[in-house]
Amino acid sequence: MQSSPHTIWIPNAYQSQFGLLGAMADEVLEALTALGYDARPIDLTKDTPPTEGVFFFFNSPQSLDHLPPALFDPGSTLRAVQYHVDHPFALPDGVLDEWTRRVGLERYRLFLPCLDDVHLLRPRFPGLVHAWAAHGIPRSSLCDLESIEGEREFEVVVTGSVRGAEEIERGLASLGAQVGGMVREIAGMMIEHPWTGFLGAADLVMGSAKVITGNWAMQKHIWALATAMVNRERRIETVKSLQGLRIGVFGSAQWEEVCSGTITYAGEVGYSECAAAFARGRVGLAWGPTQFVHSYSERIMQAMAGGCCVVADDRLLVRRDFPGVVRFDWGDPAGARSAVDAQLSMPAQSLEMGKRGRAFVEGSCLWEHRVGDVFEGVERVGCLR
Repeated sequence: MQSSPHTIWIPNAYQSQFGLLGAMADEVLEALTALGYDARPIDLTKDTPPTEGVFFFFNSPQSLDHLPPALFDPGSTLRAVQYHVDHPFALPDGVLDEWTRRVGLERYRLFLPCLDDVHLLRPRFPGLVHAWAAHGIPRSSLCDLESIEGEREFEVVVTGSVRGAEEIERGLASLGAQVGGMVREIAGMMIEHPWTGFLGAADLVMGSAKVITGNWAMQKHIWALATAMVNRERRIETVKSLQGLRIGVFGSAQWEEVCSGTITYAGEVGYSECAAAFARGRVGLAWGPTQFVHSYSERIMQAMAGGCCVVADDRLLVRRDFPGVVRFDWGDPAGARSAVDAQLSMPAQSLEMGKRGRAFVEGSCLWEHRVGDVFEGVERVGCLR
């Protein structure tokens, strides 16, 4: 079959934690094909690189050499669409700088499910065209309806990773006492005030110390470390608050030191298996990514697809997009326990919530509902400017 300017090429070889990007690529390819798009997988280490159509890739390559050469040919019609699942600071800015120097960004479009701090992008990358695109999940994530009423192994399931304490301390030490102390204060402010994002906390802490903030490179450098500190503190304290309930924790090996009593470390789970992990619990505690304050990840949809009664940390976009979800205050681990206890004490209502959640994601959150909007926008050249 010949390709065309409308062919969508999706690379299927990625290296990412828990297989997230490779699974997403397969899921989007399947959804686009089901919708009637000419979507094709491609492995640039083996296949002939495309010269026309749309090259759709997840997150960012560490080198432009990993992308089709035609993207950097001014006479080519090949366009690039990037779906970046992380915070803007996670973009490899040097790669985009080189892209801009070589050919500009006219045929490049960036989509993000994160709305936090996206105002940083255009000043940092002049000419960049970007837009919000919601997360999606595949139809295969949906549990069997009958399983919602059956017995479940755990009362509560949580998924996600935490960074080791020693690794965090090494990172702080590498910054020196003054900057490391500021990062500790930034993380402490974010933990105490959950709707305070990294940028706001950095302005308050570093600005008070007469440090000029707003520097992309400086903030990017300390953002990951501060986020890791907040992530570890919040998640561990929240799980500890659930002691006494049958808890299944799926995630990185650092959880093992925390899991005791009625809290069971259930092992690492691949991205494509997260919904099945949630389906082993009556309540899905679907906290959002720590690097976002207002946005959410696919986890909340995976928990709903698993037929769980979903409890999530209170976020503005969760309120907007998932009004039926039970929310708790990230700053109060006891609040998470109260929310979980309330749902477990009402088994009939919780079962109905599980059924409604599954129906909701099946009706509006699958990739087949999401990806069409992205590519309709791509086809209208310049529509996102």
